[in-house]
Amino acid sequence: MSDHLKTAFRVATSPKLLGWSPEVFWRSTAVEFEMALEGLSGKLGGAPFVSREEVRRAAAAYGVRPSLKANPKHQIKGQ
Repeated sequence: MSDHLKTAFRVATSPKLLGWSPEVFWRSTAVEFEMALEGLSGKLGGAPFVSREEVRRAAAAYGVRPSLKANPKHQIKGQ
């Protein structure tokens, strides 16, 4: 087994780091593991999940609505 894989397993299963069970580690993809490490480190440098172009298309298709940020009395349902 490679040293990189051993290190990844230790990071994933350590209660002080990711705290995954061995089963979760072995069933995860490399991308899932990488995203979990990014979350753990706080270095979330990936691209936004929605591009500006997708936002423009949605606005054109459904209209522009005021942002919740602009309304100081907004409430989140279900919390």
